[in-house]
Amino acid sequence: MSKTIFRVHPAIGIARVGNSEEYYLAPESIAALPQPGKPEDKTTGGLPLDPDTGEVIKSSQLRDQQGAFKRQAARFRVFAYSDLDKPSYPEQGAEQEVTIGSQIQGKTVINIKWCVHLANKKSAWFVNDDDHGVVAYENGNFPVLRNLPEGLDPYNESRLRRLVIDAGPRVVDQNNDLAQFDSKSHTQAAYLKGTETVSVADYPFSFPYMHFDHLDIPKKGEDTKRCTGKPLQKSREARGITSLGNMLTDSCGRLIVAGGYGKAVGWRLDNKDNPVPIDGPVNNDQWFDDTSDGPVTAVIEFEDGSCEEVFGGWVVVTDPSYAPQTLNVVSLFDEAYDTFVRKLNLQPDVFCNGRFNPEYKPAFDDHIRPIFKATGQQLWNAYLPEIAIQAHKSVDEITASDDPDTTILAGLAYIRQPNPGTEATWRSQSIDEGAPLMPLSLGDSSEAGGKPFLTPTVTQYQFLHSWSNHNYVDSNAQKLGEGEYLDRATLQNCLGGRFSPGIDMTWIIRETAMYQDWQTGAGPFRIKHKPLNYAAINNANTAFLGLGWIPRHEDVEHLGLEPGDATKFMALPWHADYNSCAIHQTSPNDLNSETLYWSWPAQRPVTVYVAHDYDINAKDLPAQRYSVRGKGTYPLENTPTDKHDLANAGRFWEYREMLTKWDDIGVVVQGTVIDDGREYSEHVYLEVESMLHGDEPELAAPMPWPLLGGSGTATRKK
Repeated sequence: MSKTIFRVHPAIGIARVGNSEEYYLAPESIAALPQPGKPEDKTTGGLPLDPDTGEVIKSSQLRDQQGAFKRQAARFRVFAYSDLDKPSYPEQGAEQEVTIGSQIQGKTVINIKWCVHLANKKSAWFVNDDDHGVVAYENGNFPVLRNLPEGLDPYNESRLRRLVIDAGPRVVDQNNDLAQFDSKSHTQAAYLKGTETVSVADYPFSFPYMHFDHLDIPKKGEDTKRCTGKPLQKSREARGITSLGNMLTDSCGRLIVAGGYGKAVGWRLDNKDNPVPIDGPVNNDQWFDDTSDGPVTAVIEFEDGSCEEVFGGWVVVTDPSYAPQTLNVVSLFDEAYDTFVRKLNLQPDVFCNGRFNPEYKPAFDDHIRPIFKATGQQLWNAYLPEIAIQAHKSVDEITASDDPDTTILAGLAYIRQPNPGTEATWRSQSIDEGAPLMPLSLGDSSEAGGKPFLTPTVTQYQFLHSWSNHNYVDSNAQKLGEGEYLDRATLQNCLGGRFSPGIDMTWIIRETAMYQDWQTGAGPFRIKHKPLNYAAINNANTAFLGLGWIPRHEDVEHLGLEPGDATKFMALPWHADYNSCAIHQTSPNDLNSETLYWSWPAQRPVTVYVAHDYDINAKDLPAQRYSVRGKGTYPLENTPTDKHDLANAGRFWEYREMLTKWDDIGVVVQGTVIDDGREYSEHVYLEVESMLHGDEPELAAPMPWPLLGGSGTATRKK
């Protein structure tokens, strides 16, 4: 492998919806940890970047001048790797970012061409099966199909044509540096054939208004109890979803992909002017949203006329991040890393021949510290009693020099164990044994059919076990390169663990068949692209994208993913699931209990400390408020026995409310970037820029672990 290899980083980029035309860039540092290269900066990582300066944004930059919520754009770069003797992680060869004007092996880069294809397949896909997860796809099986009235055959082209939002492929470079993923720019549809940009005149673009005459388009200020939508009109606003975003290149040749606008559109089965119902958090028929995903490819052009193809990436456009600096205890990176370590031979010195190496010494700063930091961060987004707050702070304060046996964790006495099978070096115990066990979050569907409580990944727990046995080092001698760090930071800022189905991506992150062979030069965490034959398109009325990638179906899972295949497993519309997932009973296992656990506090804040309430001269924090608050968030508000119920408050009682108020939710950021004219401590993370108003009842005092519903109403939520 002496030849120079070119790769797109991050391997999986995360863009997020917003209702503003403006955008900021996705974070390129890990939430809650020090920013790389800035040891003296007290502002921790995870913040989005200003697209003009490249610096982390201030709180006033979360919205535009009209108050609209900015989109998060994913930025992609190309890196060259040379002097590689064999594949390794981290790479041991030389690394160089490739930009316009770069010298690569004596040749000058004059252009970087990018191609991206975005689509949304949620409405055409199958329901999310909480009880079985990926098991529902084994032995040739499928879950129940969404939108059965549109047809019982998931492969039917007419059905796919109506239910898949397909914006088609677009190409940008230094000469044509902007493209829209909309329903008007038919002439922009193009793909790359080598360095040639090939237009597709008859590409079969597909948006909801093209196929459904009676659309239900929720609008701000609507009354959810009455009819609100109108039949199809000619205005763009009345057509609902007309765009999946846009992409552009910067002066260096880097790619920027900004996704959709957070819209949801329903369609009626008749011409009666009734709102389309939303009956649950995940699987709602007759709805579209404008999240999306798709492949990112690139070609480098040199001054001498030669070119080089690049190992491509993938972009996922998902929900907003309302707490970008809060680290997840189990992140998407932790899930992907665990899969590559245990199943794809990523680091044989860690795991080989089906077992962990008991002599491997994890690095405290790299493998252990992020877990403890994430634990400490939960207090800013979750409703904890004072004893729990102090406990979380104590976990956060553990250092590499502390004796694991004398820390608050007492070794690993309070960490819930995953099921290790035969791979681990520790003795297995029940994951439900003892209380309170951390994480204090619900689990997701697993290969065993259901895991009621969240646990660290097996690899995370192996590192924790080594730490508890004093078998670790302070710092990792093998540092990630800049491109590899982008891969990690992007995924570590996203939710892992509770895939029910999750926020950013779901359990497919654990599926080995989804990835390219990293040892051929692609490097790890890279989604395999299914080849698409754009040259064969000759009919603008025939669906181009098919059913796509199917996990655990051996005849197709090795072929790679099409546009829309990564997000099709997610909630529809995403707004309903975000609204629901605050605090829950145990699920998917019904224990007939009112014990409550967190769902996604790092991604979906439950309760927050509001900057406006904070007295900068006081030592104590103010009382918390619900992140989702105001009229409609307190069920049976006139009944004193119910309005304080932790199982019901802090979410809109009507799912539909979130469709028009998601952009009003505030964002939790560190005091160092709050620019409201006051000086805040670096140690506080407070909510800013919320546009949710209304008098809320005083929060009931949280119970000691585990939280209790208390009034018998925990089961009333739809």
